[in-house]
Amino acid sequence: MARVEKIDKWLDSAEKAVNKKSKGKDGAVPAPGKRSRGKKKESFSGFVPANELVQRVQLLLKESPDSPGFFGKKKLKVKERKRKLFRRKNYPDLTALRVDLNKLSANGKADVLNRQKVRSDIKNYPEVPDLHVINAIYTYQDIPRQDKNAFVSQLSQSKLNEAQLAQLRKAIDEIVMAFHSGGLNVFNINWFVKIYLDYLNTYKGRLTYEYTALDGRNDKQLVTLAKTIKNKQAAIISLLTVKDKLGGLSRLSRRLNGTTYLSVAFDTIEIKKAVTAVQNGEPMKTIASDRIAGKTLFVLITILFLMARIPILKDLVESILSEMPDEDKGIQLRKRMVHTIMLTTEFEMALAGDDKEKARVAGDNLYGYCIATINNYTKSSVLKEQYEIDPYLKAIWVIKSSDGLHSQGKYKEMLAQGYKMIETLSGDQNYLKEPHRETIVDIAKKYLYQLDSIMDYHGWLGQNESQSWQNRE
Repeated sequence: MARVEKIDKWLDSAEKAVNKKSKGKDGAVPAPGKRSRGKKKESFSGFVPANELVQRVQLLLKESPDSPGFFGKKKLKVKERKRKLFRRKNYPDLTALRVDLNKLSANGKADVLNRQKVRSDIKNYPEVPDLHVINAIYTYQDIPRQDKNAFVSQLSQSKLNEAQLAQLRKAIDEIVMAFHSGGLNVFNINWFVKIYLDYLNTYKGRLTYEYTALDGRNDKQLVTLAKTIKNKQAAIISLLTVKDKLGGLSRLSRRLNGTTYLSVAFDTIEIKKAVTAVQNGEPMKTIASDRIAGKTLFVLITILFLMARIPILKDLVESILSEMPDEDKGIQLRKRMVHTIMLTTEFEMALAGDDKEKARVAGDNLYGYCIATINNYTKSSVLKEQYEIDPYLKAIWVIKSSDGLHSQGKYKEMLAQGYKMIETLSGDQNYLKEPHRETIVDIAKKYLYQLDSIMDYHGWLGQNESQSWQNRE
């Protein structure tokens, strides 16, 4: 890994030289932005002109990982791709390379010969998506890091972060390209999430640096940009909560260790066979070598639940969902649950970014989708599965999170619907097995208290309702 102490010392010495030459006889430093001309060299302070700041911030905002537009017009496919999505290519040394990557994950060191082999073989096997993922991981390993015990100035840290962001972006681009070309498996998605979280943290650091440069400036355009950066920071922090959802993928990875589920991608034919077998009541049917239908579908859906929380993967998720037949109600609801997660992520980002209009639109989209799911799939039936419960929980969550986004009349209507949904979850229609049913009932009670609190705050509770609310535990 590259070290930055020498860079930092060089920058510090350069800054001292500039300050020394910039001082007049009385020791004063010229006003920010003004240059002092000496006989030998021209020096200037750290003040950045407004137009330069604007350009710099606008370029940084384009690197925000909050939508599929992150990739722009890049072609997210490997070379010589002639067949459909999820094609598998044979390459003899993938197992050995993955073993080396596991060592890299454990101690941060990788075999140099393997690294050289990948970069050589990828020229001869450009159509093998897994090779691109492995190459991206080695790119990630080459990113310069700061020594934890070394002091680094703000300017030096900024330059380091800038270099890190470029390398992280390069690795993400290559992995997602591989995903779109048939390289999606549990092993690869684990590495992708690690790199993605690093990108989010580094990007957040770059935003902080630029915000510091803008803070205190009186220019109207710069004040607006500062607010934009602050809101963007909040949205990125919201995206970082995906790390709280990694438990399911970690448990899945441990359970799948040593099986083809971990390292072999799912092709289109296998997905369709798995869905058909499950629809026909044959979840234990073998559909590919040692892989059975029910387990294949479970692994794929678990991956999709995580990917749905990552906005830059939205197009990929929708592409995979389109490959899954949905004649069966259970499959339809699982697919809709994935879409619900994507809409939830958009709403959370809008709320975090303090964009009221954007939050209102995103919340309406999510709420409308949940209501459509309930009306078309579960309204008149008992609820036996978690994916049948999910649209009720998400709809109530949207309602309690939308306080202040709508007119009084509309919000009262939403609250009334929320109470009815809570009643459904707490009543006989909830037919989940214990202890899952009890868990859902407890969640419904908490939502009931929250909706009552909102009603009470606005003075919308009647006398009888108010007394009932005050007596609740």
